[in-house]
Amino acid sequence: MLRSLPFSRTLITLALIAPLPLLAPVAAPPAMAQPAGATLTIHFEGITRAEGKVMVAVFDADGWNGGAPVGVAMVDAAIGGVDATVSGLAPGRYAVRAFQDVDGDMKFGTNPFGMPIEPFGFSNDAIGAGGPPSFEDAAFTVGDSAVSQTITLR
Repeated sequence: MLRSLPFSRTLITLALIAPLPLLAPVAAPPAMAQPAGATLTIHFEGITRAEGKVMVAVFDADGWNGGAPVGVAMVDAAIGGVDATVSGLAPGRYAVRAFQDVDGDMKFGTNPFGMPIEPFGFSNDAIGAGGPPSFEDAAFTVGDSAVSQTITLR
């Protein structure tokens, strides 16, 4: 079972247009043991500011449209790119939503019209039409071994 990060009781949302949430409450596996399952390494490109953190959420099909993520990660942003790792994924189909929390408020920044003001991206570099991409467009398969994705933050 995932536990909430102790420093965050706020809902982290990532939205392309309000009010469509892209991230559910952040949770992390216990730090005591590495969870069984595959490891996903995500390389983020296109980072132009070394400010804030890159917030990552991995979803299965059931969680993609507003449910809880099956895994999360948070890494310091660095110009050029950074890597994030999510461990303990069972074999299956997953998709990633991520954003760079430039202002450090733990929320995806949008303007009054709901348009993004912080860099964001999805697995497979999928792009939606007027909103987030479909799960199928962003989905990839995880087996028993390690897998990787590269996401360009835009």
